[in-house]
Amino acid sequence: MNRLIAAVLVVFVMLTGCEYSGSFDNPVSRNLSWFDYVGGRGLKEACGAGASDRLRFVYNGNYDEQIRTYDLRALSQKPGAVVSAWVRSAGNLANGVKFTNLLSPWDGDRVEGTMDRKAFAALRAALREDQFSGYRPVGLQLPSNEYYWLVTGCLNGRFHSNAWLYPSERFKTLKFPAKLLAGDHTGIKFRDPATAKIYEDYPIKTRGGRNPSDPSFLIELGANGIVGQ
Repeated sequence: MNRLIAAVLVVFVMLTGCEYSGSFDNPVSRNLSWFDYVGGRGLKEACGAGASDRLRFVYNGNYDEQIRTYDLRALSQKPGAVVSAWVRSAGNLANGVKFTNLLSPWDGDRVEGTMDRKAFAALRAALREDQFSGYRPVGLQLPSNEYYWLVTGCLNGRFHSNAWLYPSERFKTLKFPAKLLAGDHTGIKFRDPATAKIYEDYPIKTRGGRNPSDPSFLIELGANGIVGQ
């Protein structure tokens, strides 16, 4: 599948004259800007006194199998938040390929919506319980072929970032995913590592968390944010 994607990418770049649109939903642009997006670069630059509270949740359910992202922005006029959810699963060629967008099977699905005051307050309370702005395992490496949650955000004018890698105890005791997914309207089933039979799907994986094969890329939780490799 990776070779097929690479071949399609070559054709796509040739047809578009190597243009970069900056659209996150476009697979080419997404791959070029993924580290900036995951690291919350824009959120960090805009964060400061008086800035709106914003949160970005990224779920990596093995990068080639499922990615879920949720961008939340607190509403100033009324309690609650605007939510932009996006899910990309393994590309489905059975749906056909659009000539105007050769990478359409890997576009993913985006749903815009809102979260009411009570749900948003419950989500933030869960984040506090999960120590989002507290303990950070600096140096934690997040391989793209593993499962993890990564959260960045600007709260009360301060930027924070944190990550939780499966199958750690930190990951297993997380409270915020249930609150976040309760309002998910994408219609795409969450790829839960506890039930995805990942070691059956990928026999080279070992239950100790080690993987003989190299991941496509690594993201690391640095002292001042997220570092991509």
